[in-house]
Amino acid sequence: MNYQDDLSAAFSEKEGFLEFLDGIEERGCWRVFPTNEIQVFSLAESPELCREVEAEREGADILQDTRANTGLLLKVGEEHYPLGATAIKTLENRARISGYALQDLGRGKLARVLNDCLEVTKGNALVRIHEGKARAVHGGGKSDYAVLPMPELFEASAIHMEEQYERVRFLSGYFDHWLVTASWEIQDSRLLDTYRDMLLQYGQVAEPELSAQIKVHSSDVGVSGANIFYSLLMGKERKPLVLGDALRVEHSGGASLADFSRNLSQVFARYREAVEGLSGLFSEYLTYPANVIARVMKKAGIGVGLTAKTAELFRAGHGFGGCNGYEVYCGICECIFLAQSEGAGIRALTDLEEKVSRCLAFPFKEYDIPGEVRY
Repeated sequence: MNYQDDLSAAFSEKEGFLEFLDGIEERGCWRVFPTNEIQVFSLAESPELCREVEAEREGADILQDTRANTGLLLKVGEEHYPLGATAIKTLENRARISGYALQDLGRGKLARVLNDCLEVTKGNALVRIHEGKARAVHGGGKSDYAVLPMPELFEASAIHMEEQYERVRFLSGYFDHWLVTASWEIQDSRLLDTYRDMLLQYGQVAEPELSAQIKVHSSDVGVSGANIFYSLLMGKERKPLVLGDALRVEHSGGASLADFSRNLSQVFARYREAVEGLSGLFSEYLTYPANVIARVMKKAGIGVGLTAKTAELFRAGHGFGGCNGYEVYCGICECIFLAQSEGAGIRALTDLEEKVSRCLAFPFKEYDIPGEVRY
């Protein structure tokens, strides 16, 4: 089993990726149980329960990994499951408590606090169990968490890509217990010519090496909806140009795979709309572009160090003169390539791309202010 809380797996072949997800799903389950009957135990204070878990397949190894992380067990019905690191946030949400102080409590005290709160929480809990641990504790009501099975979601994505676009290549798949992602590279003149034609209107020529990229992200533990991101990959270095906010299906309110499939069917139209929307940036002249980059990235919540490097890289390449909003946005997108070059992980890059996509919603002109930027 892939029980380690820090496990991650990368795939270059679609078949291996989907087969891996099938295995996770076959060994996993979802359990609905009254929230006020769920209990949390500290491993250190529950030696008898630990012996029960150790008797299971790979139980000793799973307990060792749990001791190094949460140090907790979750009782669901008559079963006791080691608590995975991904479950902490959802368990606290289900118990209706939060705060940094919880991280500083000893495991025994934290278990007692959670139990006191769970005992007075009404309704059912939906517990995700896979690879030997409880991985999430969601609300179990009809309007609460909606399960979108990973194998079906990513299989539907793969079929859609291959059926709808001219030339499609599976780029990569990724799994950890927090997030699952897959990306496809697409060569389709209907998409790429929209971008090329837009640039020609403003006297520019697209990079000879140009392709589209579609990414799908999802999670069983509440860190992501079933989201579809779209971007362009430009030049020999394949630098990404993010084309706006993702198409999203949140895991709530009775969401289904049919909702996700409808979003897949909208990607082509959204791609074209997003590219056409970039044209408005050409008419926006900015006098202090490096300052705009720094202030917009700060507003989007991008880290100080990466923001400073991105702004200085732009200034080094463009000098101190002005430029249009499109050039500024391309400069902001450079931060993704910088983060990749510095070895950022998949989850960090996913979070960064989300933040970059928000930058298009900010009025660049309002951030076009002279003076030194304080990072």
